[in-house]
Amino acid sequence: MGSSFGTRLCGVLATLILSTSFPGTAFADALSPAQVTRIGAIVQTALAQQHLVGVEVAVGRNGTTLFTKGYGLRDKAQNLPVTASTVFPIGSISKQFTAACVMLLVQQGKIDLNAKLATYLPNVPHSSEITVREILDQTSGLPDYVENKPLITALFGGTWMTHEPFAYYVNLTRGIPLEFKPGTKWKYSNTNYMVAGMLVAKVSGEPYERFLTQNIFEAQGLTSMQYLTWSIPAGTNVTRGYNYAKGAYTLVPRYDMSWGGSAGAIASTASDLVKWDGAFFGGKVISPSSVEIATTPPRHISMGMHAGHTQSNIADGYGFGWVAGHDEGRRIVWHNGGLIGARAMNAVFPDDGLEIVILTNATTADPEAISLRIARLLYAQ
Repeated sequence: MGSSFGTRLCGVLATLILSTSFPGTAFADALSPAQVTRIGAIVQTALAQQHLVGVEVAVGRNGTTLFTKGYGLRDKAQNLPVTASTVFPIGSISKQFTAACVMLLVQQGKIDLNAKLATYLPNVPHSSEITVREILDQTSGLPDYVENKPLITALFGGTWMTHEPFAYYVNLTRGIPLEFKPGTKWKYSNTNYMVAGMLVAKVSGEPYERFLTQNIFEAQGLTSMQYLTWSIPAGTNVTRGYNYAKGAYTLVPRYDMSWGGSAGAIASTASDLVKWDGAFFGGKVISPSSVEIATTPPRHISMGMHAGHTQSNIADGYGFGWVAGHDEGRRIVWHNGGLIGARAMNAVFPDDGLEIVILTNATTADPEAISLRIARLLYAQ
């Protein structure tokens, strides 16, 4: 869901700096047959090289899907193909939805971003030392519950089958010191966003899932999106997850998704994520001023994830569930997601509204690289 966020990102950037660099040009409102063919070639190459099972791609502009297609299989045993409407878990892309829920409550005057967390959740570890803002931009210093060894062992062993409240996972970090003084450094921690889900529930007076569903999914017409109880989404056109090792694919056993919670338990189609991007950046979810706040990282704190190539620093800083950076001189705002048996990427080029979403059902996937290669293809035309 994100414990390997930094390691995976640096690998992606190191790969991409070896790619051909294209000059930026205007992005057309429609994809040509040649572009569609080349996107297919990019995905087919990734299927082979990354040992993927299935991939779903969507390209949009300002929330309108221009192209979407499934490649490969959503279920190997039954030989079922990925379609343009297959539902995949999206992992930590969920964080931008949780942050939007918090910002809705900020707009209603119910949450102060600069207030100490103890104002709302006094029982959370270190709550008197951390502000709400520091939770959302990952500068709190809270350790990551996903690094809890018994939890990880149970998840990878397929034995984690118990539904627990958000507080259970947050309390796995109780007694552990902060990793740094809040507001001075950045470090990715799923605990921050599990706490954010607790905050939404406490302040709204509703379960997080209900608030999310009513105020985001239903309000924006995101009909494919669902909050996961189990790692396999509900419905018929859904994906199964796979691992690949030593030349063989293995099916990931179904596991409980309460451990993902408000930090990573949403599933979606690629086209609904495009719709979400358009609504979010169009000011339809939260106000334009709130969008600016949510997508602007703290200026004095670097993520420290540059690959030493000035054209591909896609991780300049972390906002509220969005990473801000640039690729080939173009602004990019994005987030990826990783679960056992699923990896995803949601990339937005806000200056001209280009949106690229890649969903996969393999732990070995590198959807970040796929999305940037497609973007470079489109900008080269």
